[in-house]
Amino acid sequence: MQRGTQRRDLWPAVGIGCTIAFLIVAVLVARRGGLPFDEPFTAWLQGLPLSIRFWDACTSLGGAFLILVGVAFVVAALLAGRPRLAVIVAITLIASALFTDLVKDYISRPRPTGGPLVPAPGYSFPSGHTLNSTATYGLLAFVAWRSRLPQAIRVAAVIVGVTVPILVGLSRIALGVHYPSDVLGGWLAGMAFVAFGAVLIQVTDALGPLDHAASPTAGSGVGDRSGRRA
Repeated sequence: MQRGTQRRDLWPAVGIGCTIAFLIVAVLVARRGGLPFDEPFTAWLQGLPLSIRFWDACTSLGGAFLILVGVAFVVAALLAGRPRLAVIVAITLIASALFTDLVKDYISRPRPTGGPLVPAPGYSFPSGHTLNSTATYGLLAFVAWRSRLPQAIRVAAVIVGVTVPILVGLSRIALGVHYPSDVLGGWLAGMAFVAFGAVLIQVTDALGPLDHAASPTAGSGVGDRSGRRA
């Protein structure tokens, strides 16, 4: 019990740390127009023997597909008898999307020049695909890990929650629509939103279950491993 509490206590620190790191990157990008590793990392990544089709498949996991994932996430929480979890997930994911647009407009960083391989309207910093995929898959992994699902499924969810946002972010660089610093900013801000959602979920856990969520027929798929439900 003590070890579980220590793990939960890390989330506020993760959120604060990622927020501060994101602000530092955002200020540097706004003042200098980029970071020193942007060009060399882009050249290295685009020089890898991986096809455009591979990168395009990766980037599709962070585009409109996220809407389907987010809606399915909220619906699953509702069907499992966890309305508070559904509200937290919806608020977190909508807030991450709005935040992305606000920061893009504020920083107003132009896209990389040199011929992008896929359409990419709007400004460049931060990478919206990266930020929102990190928030969505990361929060999904967090909830799955705390559930009563079989361990193999929980481990798989964590692997997906880490691997997919990494691939999405790298794909945006490889396809020439973002700088590495855009993607770094997306990862940092996305993790800050995961931490925000995680803390809210833990707070509602501490409030105890809702009456209808405590019934024996409530879904067991996305329940908290401790038996408490948001």
